[in-house]
Amino acid sequence: MPLNPNELTGARGVLSAWCEAVAGALNAQLAGGGALVAEVDCRARAGASAPVSHPTAPTLTAPARFTERAEVTVRERAGGRVVAAVLFATTDNKADSDGALVFAVRVAGYMSAGVGVVVVDPLPGAAHWATHLHSLAPVYPIARRPRNGEAPVVVIRPESRDGAEHYLVWHGNVPPGAPLPTVPVPLPGSVDVELDLEATCLAACQQTRTA
Repeated sequence: MPLNPNELTGARGVLSAWCEAVAGALNAQLAGGGALVAEVDCRARAGASAPVSHPTAPTLTAPARFTERAEVTVRERAGGRVVAAVLFATTDNKADSDGALVFAVRVAGYMSAGVGVVVVDPLPGAAHWATHLHSLAPVYPIARRPRNGEAPVVVIRPESRDGAEHYLVWHGNVPPGAPLPTVPVPLPGSVDVELDLEATCLAACQQTRTA
C-alpha cells in the first residue's frame, strides 16, 4: 500500500530500507545461478561543493537538477553490466516538474539500453514523471495516469524478437489501502524473478520503526 502519511517524515529512510529489502529478496532468488547480483543505489541530493579552479573558463553555465535516487540494480558479476533495475519515485522526484523529468529520463535511459525496469511510486502527490515518460517512450498511457491517491506500478521488459524491438509492459494503479502486487523483474533470457512489493515494503517499515 502507499506509505502511511505518518511515516513520510522518514520517507527517505523508509525507501532506503525498502531498497535493502528488495535487494535481499532478489539475491535470495539469484543465488542459485551466481551470475547476477542485486545492489542498492540510494543517493541523497548533492549538496554545495567547494569552488574549483578550472584551467580553462567554461563557455556556458547551464541550470541542472541533481535529484536523489532510491533504486536497486541487478548486475552481471562478470563485467558489471546492469540487466534490470527497480526504481522508487522519491519526494524529490515529485517535488516539481524538473525532478519528475529527471526521474523519467533515468527510467527511459535504462529502457533504451535494453534494461528491464520496475517503477514504483508509493508516495502521495501527482505522478508527473508518468507524463514525462510517456513523452520519452510511450509505454504509460496518459489515460491510465494515477488519480485519487493511487500508487502506480509499472514493469517494462525490452525485447527483441524476429528482428523487431519492442517493450512488453505491465502497469496498474494500486488504490489507497490495497496491497501492493507481486511483480516480475525482467531479466535476460526466458525466466524472470518475482518481487513481492507488499512484503518488502512491510519489512522496510518495520525496520525503520524499530531502528
